[in-house]
Amino acid sequence: YGYRELRIPTIELKELFVKSTGETTDIVEKEMYAFTDGGGREVAVRPEGTPGVVRAYIEQNINQSGRNAKFYYIGNMFRAERPQAGRFREFEQIGAEQIGNASPLADAESITMLVRLLERAGLTGCSVDLNSLGCGECRKNYRQTLLAYLRGCSERLCEPCRGRIERNPLRALDCKIDGPWLADSAPKLSLCPDCAGHFTRVQELLKISGVPHNVNPGLV
Repeated sequence: YGYRELRIPTIELKELFVKSTGETTDIVEKEMYAFTDGGGREVAVRPEGTPGVVRAYIEQNINQSGRNAKFYYIGNMFRAERPQAGRFREFEQIGAEQIGNASPLADAESITMLVRLLERAGLTGCSVDLNSLGCGECRKNYRQTLLAYLRGCSERLCEPCRGRIERNPLRALDCKIDGPWLADSAPKLSLCPDCAGHFTRVQELLKISGVPHNVNPGLV
């Protein structure tokens, strides 16, 4: 598939993860091991790999190397939250990133590659949960619609969701408590024509590749 390995640091500046994922995400609110080091810097052990890959891509001017920007990483990640069944505070994770290619082919290739990898490892019956949040304009319009709905039923929301709906209402959709009933009752995101066409094409390409998938509107 032409992906190259990129080895990212275990410890990064905390602001890297706050800026990249948002202050109201689960990763930032409760899942990071963050601390002040001996030099007075606010740092964190990596909870995920994508921000480190993008930082390296920018800082090292990889876009000027003349090669494709397709990378994979393998490494330990760390989450401070209380682990659910089958999860750990320290775990091994693989990931793949393709930077600078807006084609549906890029999305389909990355997904297909990871499914094939799992199959080669001996797993069977793999499927993919798929969703699209569209472009910035799609999300902006949906945010207002969803926020109005959540305000109207705020008494039913769990305490964490009530505290963050004004800042990041989409997080309520994948809340472990509120997500299941919101999946049926909350308004659905409406994609603009360009984003809808892109998402449809990704699904068509996955079908051609023989990759089963489920559209999951609660995946944010």
